[in-house]
Amino acid sequence: MEEAREERKEKTGARHPAHQATLFLEGRLGKEGFQSPRLPRECRVAVAGYALSQPEEHRGEGVFTLWPRTDEEGRLTEVQVALKLKRPMEGPELVVHGILLHADGRRFVVLVQPKSGEAFRLVLGRARGFTAFLEPRKAYRFEGALRGGRLLAERAFPLGKWVLARKGERPLPEPIEGDRNPHLEGRRGKEPAPGEAKPKERPEEAQRPAPAPPGPEGPPKPPKEARPPGEGRPRRDPVRVWRAPEEEEAPGGLGLPPPLPKGQVMGLVGEGPYYLVLRPEALALWWPKVERLLPEFPRKYEVRWYPDGSRAVVAWDLEALKVWYKRVLRG
Repeated sequence: MEEAREERKEKTGARHPAHQATLFLEGRLGKEGFQSPRLPRECRVAVAGYALSQPEEHRGEGVFTLWPRTDEEGRLTEVQVALKLKRPMEGPELVVHGILLHADGRRFVVLVQPKSGEAFRLVLGRARGFTAFLEPRKAYRFEGALRGGRLLAERAFPLGKWVLARKGERPLPEPIEGDRNPHLEGRRGKEPAPGEAKPKERPEEAQRPAPAPPGPEGPPKPPKEARPPGEGRPRRDPVRVWRAPEEEEAPGGLGLPPPLPKGQVMGLVGEGPYYLVLRPEALALWWPKVERLLPEFPRKYEVRWYPDGSRAVVAWDLEALKVWYKRVLRG
């Protein structure tokens, strides 16, 4: 039972640490504040964390951990000085744990959830030569540096695999750097990154003859509207779907949603497809938030209304539904 629970945690990402962003920078912290020759002049500086609660232990010269913020172009605009490292810095200058929201030929936009406080977005420029494709809505660990006042990403790791390696349960995953993402190799049906050329056609596909045009003697297929009723493929799920704004009101005969645990008015249920079910008692508080975030759901989904007043968001990707549901809960 314990092994099954651990395996389930691994699959659902429950082992992921709180997302964070840290910049390691040399400087000096004194009564007048923090100073570093590498910070841009227009960058705002504040003191936080242990450097604020235990100032005497962190004053002086050394390498400090800073929590960065950027503008939409990736320029460093604000840092909070957290603490001074007791040992010399090892490893990358910039570390970001977060969910990738957007990637193009110039930058990455990452959602960062601190251990406390509100989430924020960090924009990382692509370092020279880093053109590998990263999947949006996936959690990554980025490593990089501060150059010319901008935070640059130099390589990345899938966050879940990196965490398991840090715990000693798996070897360190291959880094995503340059133009190569080893974690996507061999997976078919993936679109190339924006700006990248599509993969070359396979030799056997190039040699395959083109389909011959239909002969004149073949009878034309009847249009869909002329086909007899019941000829189409039946739905796997008999429950009808309400799709806004095609129907103003929910159709009748919807059946009932999967039951929630006793006393629960909202939650995830189902074994495929998976449901986020809201009982009538939860609609006033939570449904506006669900509707507002529905356009950001990254996978195929359906919205269903039921005669008893319940509503549900139905999806076939459990991980995507869980990540999106957390955003709903955070409001």
